Amino acid sequence: MHVEPSVQKQVDTRSPAEHVANIRDVFGINMSDLASILSITRPTAYAWLEGQEPKPEAILRIQRLSRTADEVKQMNMIRLDKLIHRPILDGRSLLERLRVDEDLSPALAELKAIADKEKQTRRQSKGSGKHLRSLDEVLSESSVPIEWSE
Repeated sequence: MHVEPSVQKQVDTRSPAEHVANIRDVFGINMSDLASILSITRPTAYAWLEGQEPKPEAILRIQRLSRTADEVKQMNMIRLDKLIHRPILDGRSLLERLRVDEDLSPALAELKAIADKEKQTRRQSKGSGKHLRSLDEVLSESSVPIEWSE
């Protein structure tokens, strides 16, 4: 007789400090933005990162934001630190949405599309060779002939 192992939901054993660090690192935000997202002061954010225990209601919010950060991390968005302040969907940034504890699903999908497009654009511009044109090629595009005298 074959018995299937039971599927267990993984228990998140990270400490509040690890969750706070996860939020900061995944979103690529500075301490002021981290404090703003968590509705605390910067000294409190530093204290939590150093292991001071937040209040129970704060722990729930920290864990929720950290799970969101985990989802974002799985999306492999490059340069999220550059995108988090950019207005998306209704002209509000991801940072603003994190502050008000809003459902981020629609924003994340759009942010991922933007990140992928920008990644592709960076890749194309790096490999285009346009920056490797010779001086003669550049001069040939000039509407006024340039003569060199030696």
